[in-house]
Amino acid sequence: METRPTLRDIAVKVGCHYSTVSLALRGHPRISPETRSRVQRVAEALHYRPDAMLSALTAYRVTRRRPVDRPVLAWLTNHAARKGWRSSACNVEYWHGACARAEERGYRLEEFWLAEPGMTGRRMSEILRTRGIQGLLLPPQETLCAIELEWADFSAVAFGYTLVHPRLHLVSNHEYRTMGSLFAELQRRGYRQVGLVDLRVHDERVDHNWLAAYLIEQHRLALERPLPPLILDRWDEREFLDWMRVHRPASIVTKLPEVLSCLRSAGYRVPADVGVAFHSLDEGSRGVSGMRKNARQLGVMALDQVVDMLHRHERGLPALPQLFMVEGSWVEGATLRSGRAMAATALETGAPARATM
Repeated sequence: METRPTLRDIAVKVGCHYSTVSLALRGHPRISPETRSRVQRVAEALHYRPDAMLSALTAYRVTRRRPVDRPVLAWLTNHAARKGWRSSACNVEYWHGACARAEERGYRLEEFWLAEPGMTGRRMSEILRTRGIQGLLLPPQETLCAIELEWADFSAVAFGYTLVHPRLHLVSNHEYRTMGSLFAELQRRGYRQVGLVDLRVHDERVDHNWLAAYLIEQHRLALERPLPPLILDRWDEREFLDWMRVHRPASIVTKLPEVLSCLRSAGYRVPADVGVAFHSLDEGSRGVSGMRKNARQLGVMALDQVVDMLHRHERGLPALPQLFMVEGSWVEGATLRSGRAMAATALETGAPARATM
């Protein structure tokens, strides 16, 4: 019976220790490109294939022991300020979710800043290789951008769509499905005339998924008087109030806290006169109705994805980038009338609950 080739068989052919073969096949930066190439050629000639059961056992044993110095994964940003990414509550939740998962899986997460004075993509790649860091997480960047690294040496996962180039595996809130769930909740409460108010930059950062889903929901409702969305280049109170007076929405879907404060300042009673639902709530949001992004879960997913890529020895840019998505979940607040209140109003007026808006 023909035996299965092992790391030691490859080591004999190459003329090195079997631990060097193991590191070379995992693409470890301590092994020179020449040695890695030689090992890979011999492994291919011997028809060597990793044993999935042994790999799983190794991964299990690593997670069971607590090493003195846990391997590092990079949290890579290029904001104008070193800690600029922390200005986003969503980014902070991504970070906390990823850090907690890293601890569970025997890693730790460390920040690296691409906008450091004098920093280049090549220099950052050298720093990461010298530190033995192969796994990268890229949270949403400050603007739509491209990042140039020596990607062949790394396993990388991005959050969202702000990294335009290169295309990596990414995790994201499922904005399209989340908007559909939000509309279903609004319909359950009797709201039909629903308006969208957002900033253009916010819609661009999610690949226009909020706007696309809103337009589809408007089409699906087949309204006689569909509401045009208000997509602003910057917040403009006067333009918003003019849009309110012209279109008189029964409820508004938005990400902007300015919508709520402006309505109240203008004398609108929320939710008695107009309801407000937020399509993108952070974990700490209180008192408002809408959809939570579940950002911590996205951090967990991103960390799992990059660690699994490391275990599978997947380095470089993916031929077919994959998207891993989580739907938002409903948060009950005080900015929409409840379904029960809508039904009570209908009974008082004698009108059907779902036809009053």
